[in-house]
Amino acid sequence: MDTKFWIEKWEQQQIGFHLPTTHPMLARHWSELDVGMDAHVLVPLCGKSLDLTYLMSRGCGVTGVELSPIAIRQFLDEQGLQATTMDIEGMPVSIVDGLRLIEGDFFRLSAGIIGRVDAVYDRAALIAMPPDQQDHYARKLLALTPESAPILLITLDYDPNEMSGPPFATSGEQVRRLFGERYEVDLLEQVDALADNPALQGRGLSALTETAWRLMPR
Repeated sequence: MDTKFWIEKWEQQQIGFHLPTTHPMLARHWSELDVGMDAHVLVPLCGKSLDLTYLMSRGCGVTGVELSPIAIRQFLDEQGLQATTMDIEGMPVSIVDGLRLIEGDFFRLSAGIIGRVDAVYDRAALIAMPPDQQDHYARKLLALTPESAPILLITLDYDPNEMSGPPFATSGEQVRRLFGERYEVDLLEQVDALADNPALQGRGLSALTETAWRLMPR
C-alpha cells in the first residue's frame, strides 16, 4: 500500500471514497454475521467512516485502524467525541466510549495492540490494495484475528483495463482464493454501482459491481 498516497489524499481532502452515511450493505447485512451485541469489531483502514458509529450503536466495541491523523481528528470532531490518546507499541491510540482508533500502518500492527477481535468489517481496506498486495493484506488480517471471527467484506469489481485503482477491482474468484481456506465465502448481495459512483464513471468505467460477502469460519 502506498502510504504517502493516502496521507496526501487526506491532506488535500480528496476523499471521494468517504460516504456521508452508513454504508447500506452494512446496515442490511451486519446481523447476518450473528455476532453478539457486545462483540469487538476490527475495521481496517476506517477513515472517518460513519460505519464506526453504526457498529457502536449496535452495542459493539470498535477498533478502527487508520493511517491518517487528519481522518481520526475529523471523525472525533464531527462526532463530538473527546478521546483520550495514549501510545501503545509506538502507535497513537485514541480511546472513547468503546471506540479505539489506532493511527498507523496496518501492516505494522500486532495482535497485542489490536486486542480482542470477535468480527471484522472491511469496506475499504482490501480494495485499497493493489492486486499484488492483496495477498499480503489477507495474510496480515488473518494473523491478527482468531479463526472464530467472521468477516463482512464489501468489494468492487470492474474491468481493470478501463481504469487503474484505487479502488482496485476485486473479483469473487480473488475473494475465495484469499479467504476460502479458512472461511465459507457467501455472496450476500451484488448490485450495479456505476450510477452511484460518478467519479469512477468519469475515470472511464462502463460497469461497476459492488458485492457484500459473508465470510464464516469453517
